[in-house]
Amino acid sequence: MEDVAKSYYMELICRSFLQPDPEYVDMSRCTINDLLRALAEFFAGDESFSGDPQEVQSTDSMKKLRRLTITSNRESESIPHLDCLRSLRLWTPPSFNTPSLNTQVVGNLKHLRLLFLNGEKIENIPDSIGGLVHLRLLDLGHTCIHNLPDSLGNLINLQFLLLNKCKSLHILPKSITKLYNLRWLRILDTPLNYVPKGIGKLEHLHHVKGLIIGDSGDDGEEGCNLEEIQMLEKLSYLSIRNLEKSSIKSSSVLSSKTHLRTLGLRCTFNYTDGHIQQQEMDKIVQVFDDLCPPPCLEKLGIEDYFGGRYPNWMSSSTSITTALQELISLHLINCSNCPHLPQLGQLPQLKYLRIDGATAVVSIGPEFLGNYNVEPTEIAFPKLETLVLENMSNWEEWSLILSGEEEEDNEPESSKALMFFPHLKSIFILKCPKLKALPSGLNRVNMAPLFIRVAHSLSRVSHLPTLEVLQVIDCPMLECVEKLEGD
Repeated sequence: MEDVAKSYYMELICRSFLQPDPEYVDMSRCTINDLLRALAEFFAGDESFSGDPQEVQSTDSMKKLRRLTITSNRESESIPHLDCLRSLRLWTPPSFNTPSLNTQVVGNLKHLRLLFLNGEKIENIPDSIGGLVHLRLLDLGHTCIHNLPDSLGNLINLQFLLLNKCKSLHILPKSITKLYNLRWLRILDTPLNYVPKGIGKLEHLHHVKGLIIGDSGDDGEEGCNLEEIQMLEKLSYLSIRNLEKSSIKSSSVLSSKTHLRTLGLRCTFNYTDGHIQQQEMDKIVQVFDDLCPPPCLEKLGIEDYFGGRYPNWMSSSTSITTALQELISLHLINCSNCPHLPQLGQLPQLKYLRIDGATAVVSIGPEFLGNYNVEPTEIAFPKLETLVLENMSNWEEWSLILSGEEEEDNEPESSKALMFFPHLKSIFILKCPKLKALPSGLNRVNMAPLFIRVAHSLSRVSHLPTLEVLQVIDCPMLECVEKLEGD
C-alpha cells in the first residue's frame, strides 16, 4: 500500500501538482500552487471546510461536510454533531493559542476515518473513542494527554497511530497489542516508560518510529524486546531507542528484513553520565554487533552509541560493503567513545554522510577512505555528494593521502593517487575547534561550496582550484586564503 501511495505522490510531483520544499532533499514536504488549491477547493464544494465552524451560516452546508479542519484563535472550540464527517483535524497557526476542545463529542462521530487532534490544550481522550470502529488514522502528536483509554484496542481498523512529542504520556495501554491492522506506529520524543510486550503480534507493521526496548522497572509490566522485532517481517522503516536495555540475544533480528529501507539505532542520551563501565561498553558493542542490517538498507542512523568501537559489520571494507551495499544516507551522531571512524569510503551508493559528536576522534587518516592499499583505479566515496563533520571537539588532523604519497606544492601525482570524492558537492566543517589544517589532497576534489564554522585552530585555506563558494565563520586563526578557483 505504501509503495502505491509513493508512486501516486511522485507522479503528482512530476505533473507539477505538488512542488517539493527545497529544504527537504527527500521531497517529504511539498506545497501546492495557489491556483490548483483554489480549483481543488471549488470541486470539493460543501464537502470540505477549513476555518471556524461557527462562522458557517448554512446548516444544510454543515450537514454535507465530510472533511473539517478547525483553524481558530478562540479560547475554546466546539464541534457540531455531523453524521457524514469522515475527517476531523484540529489545527492552529503558530501565532494563535491552541483552542481547547471538548473531546467528549469526538466519540459521537461514528463514521470518522481520520482524526487529527494536535495542540497542548488537548489533555484527555474519552473512552468513547473506542467506538470509532471505522477509524483508520489517529494523530495525537504534540498534545498533553497523560494516558490513553483501554478502549483504544477496539479500533480494529486503525492503520496509523501517531503519538510523537506527547510530553506527558508515559504509559501505553496493553490493549494496543490488539490493533492487528496497524501499519504505522510513531512514538518519537514521547517519554514512555516502556512499550507493552506483544507488539510482535502486529504483523502488518510497516513503519515503527521511536520503539522503546526494555521493561518499565516500576510497575512490573514486561516491555518489548528485540526478539519481538524479529516477527515483524514487513518493516520498511524502523527506529529503536534504549538499546542499552536490550538482552544480547538479538542475532539475526534485522538481517532477515528484506523490506527494510530506513533504520535508526539509538541508546539513551547520557545514559552513563560520563562514567562508563567496561562491562557496559562490552555489552552495547555485542548488542550492536548482532544488529547487522539487511543489504537492502538505504538510510542508517546510529545515535548516542557509547561502545568503544563500531559494530563488526562496519569495521572492515569487506563487511561494510556487504552489509551496507545499497546505503545512500548515513548519520553517526554522538558515537563519543569510538576513536576511529569506519572505512566508509567503500560504500558504493553513499550520497550523504554526517558525523556529529565524534569526540574521541583525534585524527582522520586515509583509512577513512576504505581499502586504500589497492590499485590506482579504485575510487573512494564514489557517489558522495555531501559531507558533514560537526561537533568533533578533539579532532586535530585530517589526511587523505598515504605517507609515501606526498605531493609537491599540493599538486597531485594523479597517475599514482587514489581517487576520492568524484561527485562531492559540498563539505561542512562545523564546531571542530582543534582542527589545524585541511587535508593535503583535497585539491583533487571537484566541489563547489565549503562551509567552515568554529574552527579556532585553522590557519590556512588554499589550493582548492574548483571551489566556488567559501563561507568562514568564527575562525580567528585563519590568516591565509589563497589559490582558490584557479588563482
